[in-house]
Amino acid sequence: MLRMIALDLDGTLLRSDKTLSARTRQVLESYIARGTHVVVASGRSYDSLPQEVLSVPGIDYAITSNGVVICHRPTGEKLFYFPLKPACTQQLLSLIQTHHAEFEVFLDGVPYADAAFVAHPTAYGLPDAATQYIQSTRKPVENLLSFTQEHIQELDCLDFITINQQKRKLLSQQLEQISGIYVTSSVPHLLEISDASAGKGAALRRLAQHLDIPREQIAAFGNEENDLDMIAFAGVGVAVANSPAHVRDCANFVTGSNDEDGVADFLERYLTQQ
Repeated sequence: MLRMIALDLDGTLLRSDKTLSARTRQVLESYIARGTHVVVASGRSYDSLPQEVLSVPGIDYAITSNGVVICHRPTGEKLFYFPLKPACTQQLLSLIQTHHAEFEVFLDGVPYADAAFVAHPTAYGLPDAATQYIQSTRKPVENLLSFTQEHIQELDCLDFITINQQKRKLLSQQLEQISGIYVTSSVPHLLEISDASAGKGAALRRLAQHLDIPREQIAAFGNEENDLDMIAFAGVGVAVANSPAHVRDCANFVTGSNDEDGVADFLERYLTQQ
C-alpha cells in the first residue's frame, strides 16, 4: 500500500500544454480518499504552482524550489526551509558579473527576473512556448543585481539562465568550486542553485520522517535531473517515458509519457495489484 506519492509537475504530472487531465485528477483523488498523502514535488517556487493542481482536495504538502521549502498547505507553515546563505549568494553574484550571465532569483516563494527578459524571453534564446509561463510567473525587476544585493539575506534560491551550452558547461565547472550549494537542472536552459541541504530527495526524506512513512511505502514520479535523488530515495521510483535515458535507468519502473497520462496509468495498475 502506498502511503505517499510525490509528484514532479512539468513534464511528469502535467501534459505538455501545462494542464492536468481529468483522468489524472480522478486517480489522485481516489488515492487521497484512501488516505494516501499526495505531495507536489516541484522545481517551481510556491507562488508558481498551478492552481489546477493545488485545487485537488487533499494535497496538503508541497515540496518547492527543488526542496528549499516544504510547506503544509492548510496552515501555510514552512515545515522545513533552507534559504541560500548570503556568502554563497555573493559568490554567485561574482560569477554573474564575471560572465555577464542572465539569472533569476526567488524570494519568499516568488520568482523575480530582469524586466527585459520577462518582456521578451525569446530574445534570450528561449522557445516561444516558454513565453506565457515566464510572463505569468516572473515578477519583472529593472535592476536585478541591485535587487538581489538588497535582499541577499533572504533569498530562497537562484537560477542561471543560459542557452549557450559552452557557457553552461563553464558555469557548471565553476559552481563546483563553491561549497554549501546544491546545483541541479529541470530544463536545458537553467542551472538551479540552492542551499546544500536542498534537493527533492532530501526533502522527501524529511517529509517521510515527519509523517512517519517508510520509504518502501512511497512512490515518486519524475522526468529530469532534479528528480533523480527523489526517484532513487522512493521505494517505488517511476520515470515517465519522455524522460532522458539516464533518468529512466535510475527508476524502478518506466510508465507512459506525460502526454499519455503516464502517472495515472501507473497508479491505476498499481492499485489493482494491491
